[in-house]
Amino acid sequence: MSAARSARAFAATVLAAGALLAGCSDGSDEQQASTASEMPERLCWGAFDAKTVAPLLGSGKRITEDTRDVFSLAADLDKITCRVQLDGKTVMTAFAWRKPLGSDAFWQAFDPLRPEKLDMGRKGLVWDGGAALLYTCRTPTESFELELTTDNGPASMDSTEAKALNAQLMKDYQDFTRKQLNCAS
Repeated sequence: MSAARSARAFAATVLAAGALLAGCSDGSDEQQASTASEMPERLCWGAFDAKTVAPLLGSGKRITEDTRDVFSLAADLDKITCRVQLDGKTVMTAFAWRKPLGSDAFWQAFDPLRPEKLDMGRKGLVWDGGAALLYTCRTPTESFELELTTDNGPASMDSTEAKALNAQLMKDYQDFTRKQLNCAS
């Protein structure tokens, strides 16, 4: 599958997930913090502080995650995913995609979400329900592009606040991946 076709398929999946999550909203404009009684301190390989993520997830009893035990993007493993679940339903997804040096990201499928530019990396976007970032990772032995995406569906809070939380999640994700992959700052 071509990179452009993969990107379009991924973006379509993210949009579909956002639409599905939007259908679950009660239409309330008030902020809903997660009231999960069971929540780990950190999520997705330890990349995210659960207290930062919680306001974007909604209410429920138990937050769990579905991911590999260790964050790793070796040359033969170019994509990795973490799914955060609230009472068994996926409410957030974090992707990391290792790409050849010089690759680009094609995010036109995010246009309906009215994203704003995210001033990080080579290219970045943030919207009410997530963020995407492309940056160059230079390690002591190699260089490659890393595309990061978080998706948590539309938040039931003010758009400005949701975008600020999603921008913070992406900053945390970039910092985490830089450390894990030994990328130069």
